Amino acid sequence: MKNYRTLGRSNLQVSPLALGTVELGIDYGIAAPGHFGRPPEADAIALVHATLDAGINFIDTARSYGESETVLGKALRGRRHEAILATKVGVHLPDGSVPTGTALRQHMLDSLATSLRLLQTDYVDVWQIHNTDVAVLAQSETIAAVFDDARQAGKIRSTGGSFYGAVTPIQGINLNIFDVIQVTYSVFDQRLVEQVFPLAERHNIGVLVRSVLLRGALTDRADHLPDRLETLRARSRQYRQIVAESGTRLTSAQAAIAFALAQPQISSVLIGIRSIDELAENLPALNVKLPDALIRQFTALRLDDEDLLNPGTWGA
Repeated sequence: MKNYRTLGRSNLQVSPLALGTVELGIDYGIAAPGHFGRPPEADAIALVHATLDAGINFIDTARSYGESETVLGKALRGRRHEAILATKVGVHLPDGSVPTGTALRQHMLDSLATSLRLLQTDYVDVWQIHNTDVAVLAQSETIAAVFDDARQAGKIRSTGGSFYGAVTPIQGINLNIFDVIQVTYSVFDQRLVEQVFPLAERHNIGVLVRSVLLRGALTDRADHLPDRLETLRARSRQYRQIVAESGTRLTSAQAAIAFALAQPQISSVLIGIRSIDELAENLPALNVKLPDALIRQFTALRLDDEDLLNPGTWGA
């Protein structure tokens, strides 16, 4: 794979496509037949190897992704040097609050130690705060101090935050404690284009995007969404029809990935895949330049309804 991109001020050179590994650790996504349930460990390891062989060097995981870190630790034995490895620490307590001071510091360092042990590595390239919200940002001084200590100890190379929505990423960027932000973006969810992406560019913050398929809603898996999400199902059918009639011979997934890759401020696009076949289906998107007219059609499909864009509210 050519055309690696610089991940902002981290200066890490990352592949335009990145492997998201939530599906390697837990059952995730729309429960469509043949597309649900994490693969057996041996298949997951083979998928990681195939991903590296294809030139995808950025791999993203998290403490909360079930067995994902354990699987990656086994898969990267002897190949750690080929991967830009990112994981996340969740700092919310069960009641949704965030610990403060020494308690927060200890929690973060314990989580990092567990991640490094499971990943079988001495360091991660990007260490991210999971689900960064207002409560997390209120503890920015403590978080910044932990980041600094972990970096000086050689356990992390760069810092990051994983965000949802279009407001908290702006706040996070302005705090200047994150080298990288991970945010949502898709044909349906274009809320970050006007403010977040330009602001990240001005601050030289690397941008990773996830949910480019909106947990399958941009594919035929949308047909399995519950009836109360008929608006989203209908928008998906409209999108898939545009793709089918575009003359590009792209799949709906390839077109959605290519749409994200066309956004110049995005460093890498996370794709969640469960099999080598799915990897092979997605890779052609790297070589696609969507016609301007098709990009305009996709842009017009934007949604701004939070309940439709946040899979956490779907109950599916």
